[in-house]
Amino acid sequence: MTESPGVLVEQNIAMAFPTLIGRFQYSASDEPDVALRKLLLEREASTPSNNHANFGGWHSEADLLEWGTPEIAILKKRISDSLTRMVHATCQLPEVQGRASAPKGGFRVSAWANISRRGNYHRMHNHPNSAWSGVYYVTGNPSNETLGGVLELYDPRPFTEMVDVPGSPYGQRLLVRPNPGLMVLFPSWLYHFVHPCDSDTERMSIAFNASWVHS
Repeated sequence: MTESPGVLVEQNIAMAFPTLIGRFQYSASDEPDVALRKLLLEREASTPSNNHANFGGWHSEADLLEWGTPEIAILKKRISDSLTRMVHATCQLPEVQGRASAPKGGFRVSAWANISRRGNYHRMHNHPNSAWSGVYYVTGNPSNETLGGVLELYDPRPFTEMVDVPGSPYGQRLLVRPNPGLMVLFPSWLYHFVHPCDSDTERMSIAFNASWVHS
């Protein structure tokens, strides 16, 4: 007598260990961005670079959100809105929805400006002691043909590329081209770097860290 195969009574294929990446595109011709570009060039000309992960270029102090200009106020609002959206998306995850209460608290945000030109880049790094990190591009890379000035985010799971899996879903890199008006958010522990710029056009960005403060 031949045994019949068992009957499938339930299927559950779920995503685990999610890494949320937020992308928010604003109009590239916004007047605030024109003002931001002018402001950053003025600051670059008047203050020395406070170097961290950058190789060459200019890195401002982390007090950009305190500069007090109208364009900075608009940027602060955009950062706040994007963080709210990321918290909302996080709370939709099954791992979070099963908890009794929503997170209570707020973010403490610090930000700084980066200006890079040909040959400048950012070494691989992450941002300790923060919940989310992000970048807002004031200007971008005029070419989509190369990796010049491109932000690269690494799959945080080590050695996942060591074994072939159909579709090769693991161990991939996420590339973000610096499009003007684009804001990108990612977990601060995620390792990332910026490829060397290959254009004489300035690559201007505002980077920020958001630390969660419980209430």
